[in-house]
Amino acid sequence: IIIEEKILLSIKEASKLFGIGQHRLRAIIAEDYGNKYHLMIGRTIKIKRKSFETFLNEAEQYNRQGALGVL
Repeated sequence: IIIEEKILLSIKEASKLFGIGQHRLRAIIAEDYGNKYHLMIGRTIKIKRKSFETFLNEAEQYNRQGALGVL
């Protein structure tokens, strides 16, 4: 299965797909208290690809608006 078609991604797969380091991904997940974009299967972390993409897009929009507000 192609990574882009998977619904759930491992930390390693998400790191490759989104270009974010594995340590940073784990830090982001640690702050996801409502399990909006990850789930735990035993001790294994799985990233919900669509939800995580939405999170990244919203974070990008927030950062752009913040940068524009400074100007």
